[in-house]
Amino acid sequence: MLFGITAWANFATAASTPEDCAAITDDAKRLACYDQFLKNRAAPVKPEPAAQPAKPAEPAKPAMPEQAQQPAPKAEVVSKKDKVDEFGSERIKEEEETLDKITATALGEFTEWKKGLKVQLDNGQVWEITDLRPGYYKITNPTVTIEKGFMGSYKMNVKGRNKSYRVIRVE
Repeated sequence: MLFGITAWANFATAASTPEDCAAITDDAKRLACYDQFLKNRAAPVKPEPAAQPAKPAEPAKPAMPEQAQQPAPKAEVVSKKDKVDEFGSERIKEEEETLDKITATALGEFTEWKKGLKVQLDNGQVWEITDLRPGYYKITNPTVTIEKGFMGSYKMNVKGRNKSYRVIRVE
């Protein structure tokens, strides 16, 4: 029996390719062959200095344009912590304050404030009344205040009038 094990060990060390191991029909011996093959492969093999052929000289590389010689710029690396810190901050405006209302002069003469009336302001903006409730108030070039309302809506107050109108900006 000892003779069979030593003969097998010699065969396993002689296996130089995975194909040699694959040809073995006994599962345990095939596994041992693969293990030995990998051990031999993992161990660094130091070739004899005389056995190494001399390396041929490398051909000269053609010159590359300056653009190709420069390394490509490295992409900015964003860590997971930075991504976590930025999560949800899209809606936070730290650098600028938003206005809640503006005051301007409405250009023209007005008598009936009703749905569809376009009001041009002295700052160049044009607002349209969307409110269904009309109002009568005769005035020329009134001062108006437009405020932000609930859920992105806007309301316009006319100075001297105790009424506000829902409006949208059209220009």
